[in-house]
Amino acid sequence: MRLSELLQRRQIDVAGAIRTRIRQIGVDEVKLKIGRVLKGLDDVVLDVLSGLMIGRPVVLVGTVGLGKTTLAETIAEVLALNDPPYVEVACHSHLTAVDLTGDIDIAVVLQAGFDHPLSYIPGPLVMAHGSVLVMDEINRLNPYAQAALLQAIQEHYVYVRGYRIRTDFALIGTANPGEYEGVYELSEALADRLKFVEVKVPDREVLRSILLWKARETLGDLEVEIPSRLADLLAKFAHEAEKAGYPQSIRSLSYALADAVTNAWFQRRDVGITDLKKALALNLTNDPETRSALLNIFEKSLNE
Repeated sequence: MRLSELLQRRQIDVAGAIRTRIRQIGVDEVKLKIGRVLKGLDDVVLDVLSGLMIGRPVVLVGTVGLGKTTLAETIAEVLALNDPPYVEVACHSHLTAVDLTGDIDIAVVLQAGFDHPLSYIPGPLVMAHGSVLVMDEINRLNPYAQAALLQAIQEHYVYVRGYRIRTDFALIGTANPGEYEGVYELSEALADRLKFVEVKVPDREVLRSILLWKARETLGDLEVEIPSRLADLLAKFAHEAEKAGYPQSIRSLSYALADAVTNAWFQRRDVGITDLKKALALNLTNDPETRSALLNIFEKSLNE
């Protein structure tokens, strides 16, 4: 990217472009396309789209393994505002403001001048102009990186060594609840500009169908039957675990189901509850105390 071209950027009405795309595609078609990737999230999808259509950044909040990042990526792909359809940032505590805005390479400038294509190393806040910016685990950003993001959202500009570069983008972030390690509290000014949409564990029937679908997808071309009763048992366990304060990852549960089926296939027999319990134990948290509590909940689910 040449710095001279970036400094001449014009404003892009990203919210207007999103409204136009949704009118072109149709809301039902948008939900249908997203439903092919993630099931049971129609209400969440509408909440996200309503925010993006009015220019409000959206953050998906929920426990790990619910498909928040996949949902953000899929929405961006369906909207297809640009090519590529989105720029993604995996946020972490060591990510700096410069990592987000980009920086000028002084060595290149001294040898080839400011307008050499390699003199400016673009950051995601600049690269996302006219597109969707997906920020995974946004609440892992440290306060300095949060300040850079806030400036881009609020002023639609980033400042790089005194140069002001225009940037207009739609933001879809994901966030884990505050009890997770390595999570920062978002600044009041930044949080005030975000729309927070909660992603919950689906109801039991929907969760059962999701687990069957994801496990089937994981097994690929392995021709084995996945008993629906095992998926139903896992869905029941997930809801009981959530009531007890141990929300479960859909990703881990679907892997446990596929793991159990594969183990039985190795031994050329039908998969059973014993296989599922063993696979579940291997796919649960590493904390022994929590794992023990969850396995007790699973046992109770068998007897109810």
